Parts: sequence; C-alpha cells; structure tokens
Amino acid sequence: MIWDTFELGFWHPFGPYTGLSPSQVLEWKHGKVERYGWTFWSFVHSSSANTWLDVLEHGREPIYALCSHSPNGARDPDPNRGALLAREYRYLSNSEWHEMPDPSVMKVTNPFKRNGLALGFKVSRVVSVEPTIPPFTLEWYSRTDRSWRSDRVPTRGEFLIRRGGTVAPRRVCAVLQLTRPYLAELRQ
Repeated sequence: MIWDTFELGFWHPFGPYTGLSPSQVLEWKHGKVERYGWTFWSFVHSSSANTWLDVLEHGREPIYALCSHSPNGARDPDPNRGALLAREYRYLSNSEWHEMPDPSVMKVTNPFKRNGLALGFKVSRVVSVEPTIPPFTLEWYSRTDRSWRSDRVPTRGEFLIRRGGTVAPRRVCAVLQLTRPYLAELRQ
C-alpha cells in the first residue's frame, strides 16, 4: 500500500530515543496520532528545511518519512531522557509561534541542540513495517550540490528522498505519513 504511492519524502535515521526502544517509540507516537489525529516527530534542526519545503510543495501527496532500522548499538540522541519538552511550534510556511497542545496530549521532546530549536514532521499516521520491503530505488537531495544524487543516502541526518536512481534504501522499520504543512520548527 505505502510502496505503491511513495514518490517523495524523507529518510530519517531512527533508533532508541529518550530511554525507549524503537518499538516503544513507535507505540508511543502511534498512540498520540490515534488520540489527537496528528503529532510532531522531532529531529535535529537543519538549515535545509526551507529548501525541503519548496520541493515538497511541488510534489504529489502522500508524503512519507522512511525510518531506518538502526543496529542494536545505536546511541540514544537525547541524554535528557525526554525531560526537555517543546513548548512552542511554528510551521515553516508561517512565522507565527503557537503554544504546543497540552503535554499530556502531545508530549514532544528533543535535546534542542541547535540554538534551542528542533524540527518536527507533522505526522498523521505511524506504520511499523516488516523487515523486508518491496524492491525499489531512491535518490536523495543534496543541499550542497542543489541536485538529486543516486549514490547511497548518508547515514546521519534527515534527507529529502524520491523514488528513482539506482540504489535501494537501507532497511526500513517504520513509515510516517506526513500531513500538510509537513514541517515545523519547535522550541523550548
């Protein structure tokens, strides 16, 4: 179902987070989507975000984030164990900051290492996937080159990806279906 409609989205490195295993994180976020209809999935702030948004605006929906399957030795990026909560958000398409919904409804954590900011995917669906996916290939967008590349996606950081090229993705453990406006900045 997802693989038939995947054309454009993100590659998202994924592993343990805030002291939770990957399966516990997926269960937590799935529960938030079920209760609230959507949630933010935070990750490190990137100067590429506005470029990504420009490309997404010209793509067709649905937009997905493919979450990598990380090895057992993957390091948890949040040494605070989820103690730092996002208090405000703003969509990249809008400069106005909004208060986060009640943390008991939508608790979004991040280490906020880049000037107190993080980014978040706006997620409307969380799907765990089997270890195998149908064969397909992808390209990734290089902000430096301002072009689509067909070599292997780097192992660190989020990247805009699209179907095509010659390289199969690494192992995927989950897929996030994103909803407009797709990306938000988060702050403490």
